[in-house]
Amino acid sequence: MLTSIAGHERLSFRFAPIYVVLLAFMLSFAWFFVFTEQVYACSCAVPGPPMEELAKFDAVFVGEVILVQHSYDPEGKTVTREDRSTIGFAVSTVWKGAVHEVMYITTPPTGGSCGYTFVEGEEYIVYASDSHYDDDSYTASICSRTALLSEAQTDIDALGEGSAPNAGTKGAAPEDPQSSANAGWILALVIAVAFLLLGVGGLAAYAKTSRR
Repeated sequence: MLTSIAGHERLSFRFAPIYVVLLAFMLSFAWFFVFTEQVYACSCAVPGPPMEELAKFDAVFVGEVILVQHSYDPEGKTVTREDRSTIGFAVSTVWKGAVHEVMYITTPPTGGSCGYTFVEGEEYIVYASDSHYDDDSYTASICSRTALLSEAQTDIDALGEGSAPNAGTKGAAPEDPQSSANAGWILALVIAVAFLLLGVGGLAAYAKTSRR
């Protein structure tokens, strides 16, 4: 009888640590992928002179920022590789690319992922590449000569007069900025439910073996 009781006690203690370890692992997984900002390392070469960068990039223009919209909460910590900021411009001068009078481009979400921080109301010279987020769109990053127009006199002198965009034209409107944020909350909910089921299962198994 004593041998049987001792065996059940050993079984109970054997089950408990397994569930504790599993819970700890899943909690760590959720914390890293859902509740903390992913860490990116931006690495890029120093931009070349204006004419060299003009040849390299797919669009080069000057525009005033009229919209800054994020697919993530800029005050939060959850950022995915699909997140981006959408920037709207009222374009005044074009040197290269299919640029509208009102133009939308994207930029990665943080400086760590090479995103450029645009400020609404400011005017910029923008060197943009074809976007990997959307077809028929452009993206800009800190790995270019993109800069405040007030700090880009060297570029203006080198690039020359440029041309005006087609009057009255407007680029495609940005996507719903909440789409990526909603996906993050859905993932968090799924993991929370998994925690609950695993915890209930662990407690049930522990209680069952303890009664034997």
